[in-house]
Amino acid sequence: MFRVNAADHRLTRPNMYLEHAQDVLGQWLDWRRESKTALVIVTATEGGAVRMPGALMAVSASGDRCGYISGGCIDADVAHHARQALSTGRIKRLRYGKGSPFIDLPLPCGGAIDVCVLPNAQTSVLRACHDQLASRQKAILSLTASGDLGFEHPLMASALHFRYAPKLRLRIAGRGADSLALARLATASGTHTELQLRDAADALDAQRLGIERVTTLTVPSALPKLDDDPWTAFLLAFHDVDWEEALLAQALKGAAFYIGAIGSKATHARRCERLQSIGFTERETHRIRGPVGLIPSMRDASSLAVSVLAEIVEVYQRKVRSPLSSTARDCLRV
Repeated sequence: MFRVNAADHRLTRPNMYLEHAQDVLGQWLDWRRESKTALVIVTATEGGAVRMPGALMAVSASGDRCGYISGGCIDADVAHHARQALSTGRIKRLRYGKGSPFIDLPLPCGGAIDVCVLPNAQTSVLRACHDQLASRQKAILSLTASGDLGFEHPLMASALHFRYAPKLRLRIAGRGADSLALARLATASGTHTELQLRDAADALDAQRLGIERVTTLTVPSALPKLDDDPWTAFLLAFHDVDWEEALLAQALKGAAFYIGAIGSKATHARRCERLQSIGFTERETHRIRGPVGLIPSMRDASSLAVSVLAEIVEVYQRKVRSPLSSTARDCLRV
C-alpha cells in the first residue's frame, strides 16, 4: 500500500523513515521493477552539510523520489540530473556549494556536497543490502572504480565505503498515557514500535492510534518471548513492583542497546537493589537508565514522550557512529 505526498508527489509506504537506507533501497527496488530508477549517493561533504556521506535518494524515470540529499535546497535539482542520467545511461558526479559550477544553487550552510548519480546500479547488490538491513544486520556499500556497481568509474581514485545500521526498534511495556504517548510519537517518526500492555482499554486505544504491534501481558511469570536485538530500545512504563522486576530482569538478559524505566531517582535505586537481590550484578543493573529522558521531571505524558524518545535517539546515534559497530563481513560491493 502506498500513499501520495501532495507536497512533492513522492510515492511512499505508510510509516516509512524516508532517510534510512532500508526504506530508500526498498523504494528503489519497487520502482525498478516497473522502469529505470536512479540511485543517488552523497559521496562527500564539507562544512555544515545537513546529510552525511552515504545518504541515499531513489529517483524514478517519472520523477518520483524517495530519500533526501540536503535540507531541501538541492534535492529537486539532483532529481532533475538523475532523470537525465536515466535517459543517457551515464553516471553523473555533481558538486553543490563551495567550488560548484551551479552558482545559482548556493548552500545556505556554506559547505559543499558531492553527489554520485547511478543510473544502472546492480539490482542484486542493492537488494542484498536492503535485505541485510531488513534482517536487522549492519551493511556496507562499497563504491569503487572497478565496475562493482555495474559501471566503470575512471574518475574515482579510491573505493568509498558507506556503512548503514538497522533501523531503531522500540519496545514499550507499560500501561496508561505514558506508554501510549511514547508509542504514538515513535510511530509517527517511522520507528518500528511494539507495545506490551496489561489493560484491554489501553490495547484498544493503541489500535485506534494505528499502532499495529500490541501484545497483551497476562502474568509476570509468563512474559512474551524476548526478541530484543542490539538495535532495540526497551522502556518500562510500569509502576508495579512485580511487573517491573520481571520485565527488567528479562530485558537485562537480552541485547537491547537501551533499557530505561520511568520513575524517580529513589524508585530507580530501589528497583536496582531488588534486581541485585535476585542475582544481577551492579554492573548489569547499571545498564538501566532512570530517571529517563533528556529533560528531567517531565510531568505530562506528551512532554515525557518527547524527552524519552530524544534520549533513545541520542543513544542510538552514538551506537550507529561507533567505529566498533561495523565488521568486514557486512561489506557489500555495489
